[in-house]
Amino acid sequence: MEGRDMMCENREIYSVLDEFFHHYFVERDAEKTLSMLSDHLYSIGTGEGEIALGKAAFRELLYDEVALLPGPLHYTITNYSEKRRMENCWDCFCNLEMQIKAPNEVEALYFLRVTAGLHKENDTITIDTLHASESSSYQEEGEYLPMKFISEGPKVINWETQHELMEIISQIMPGGIIGGYVEKDFPLYVANDRLLQMVGYESYQAFEADIHGYIINCIHPEDRELISRALQHLPAPGDQYEIEYRMRKQDGTYLWVHDIGRRTVSSDGRDAIISVLVDISQQVNTQTHLLQEASNDPLTGVYNRKGGKERITHAVQTTSDYVFFMVDLDNFKQVNDIYGYEQGDRVLCYIAEQMMESFRKSDTVCRLGGDEFAVFVADCQDVAAIESKVTALIQAYGEMTWSQCPAAQSSLSVGGVYGHTPRTFAELYQLADQVLYEIKKSQKGQLKLREI
Repeated sequence: MEGRDMMCENREIYSVLDEFFHHYFVERDAEKTLSMLSDHLYSIGTGEGEIALGKAAFRELLYDEVALLPGPLHYTITNYSEKRRMENCWDCFCNLEMQIKAPNEVEALYFLRVTAGLHKENDTITIDTLHASESSSYQEEGEYLPMKFISEGPKVINWETQHELMEIISQIMPGGIIGGYVEKDFPLYVANDRLLQMVGYESYQAFEADIHGYIINCIHPEDRELISRALQHLPAPGDQYEIEYRMRKQDGTYLWVHDIGRRTVSSDGRDAIISVLVDISQQVNTQTHLLQEASNDPLTGVYNRKGGKERITHAVQTTSDYVFFMVDLDNFKQVNDIYGYEQGDRVLCYIAEQMMESFRKSDTVCRLGGDEFAVFVADCQDVAAIESKVTALIQAYGEMTWSQCPAAQSSLSVGGVYGHTPRTFAELYQLADQVLYEIKKSQKGQLKLREI
């Protein structure tokens, strides 16, 4: 049943992973399987669906899969290896050889690569990350799926049996299958039902008609060059690639997919690419959200100091002319003290919104902290135009505070620098702060930019 071919320092970790596979594949016991998982599990490529962020999501996928394919799936673990990531945390890798029975006692061998992360807490080891992908080490030239058919009876498998085997494999395949010819714009070769469901089409014919028969038409325009470059490095059958890109759905929206593709030869002798696509949109959206939280100010929506510093540091090295200025809200403490912190928050959001509207998306507006903001304008050859925008901001802010919180007597002071010599963020901050200090010391509510 299960085999072992391993290199491991900690047999306990291997045993946990082996026990998990036994509950999952052989016993098909959902609750025993779930008992070995962390509540904060991240899983890609397992079960009926593709992605589970959390144990609860994995539970739904697991029950659906067991209901669909209740029979035991015998497995063999090979090429096992592990490493300790840190104290009480391990990363593991192995290959799985799956034995799946079809009608007429025909067996299909299906190969997976699995990586897993495990950690020990309160003397209990649980799995917190799982990633399964197709393994191509057993794929023979000319095959378009990583599997081979073994018959204990007839040596020739008829078309009906092959179709049934394909249906079984499609159900457990971690994603949709699509194939195209290695020709201009990649003419469509094959697409299975799972792929059609992912992109929202009811039939292969509808999908083919909508993309005019060419796969390139369902790839986001900004990602097409990326795909072309990846395929240029596959000169021979059997060469494989992995890539992530956006794929268009029937409704015009896009989903993110993780594509594991391999060059092969189609049944009509033409060079082709066959790929397994996993929908990773939720994962990408989660990562994007986390990145935004890490680099954006939660109150005003502009970049925070960390996010602003990173963007400015990069931009100043790639631009020829720039303006960097700091914005300080004079007497802002009075706004909070007299009118309350809610009013203070509204004032901060107001000036942030005004700056975002006044400058381009390619420019950087950030909140450095408290009532201090900064703006970096890239490729600026007209400093007078920037001065005009900032003067309008000062005037608009004064009118707003006069009508909503006049007793605070809050104004806007702006000091900054402009030039074309690359500087570090720290240098720009220090130089602009000196100019701002001069304004605050002499007469608040003014603008001053100095060439450097």
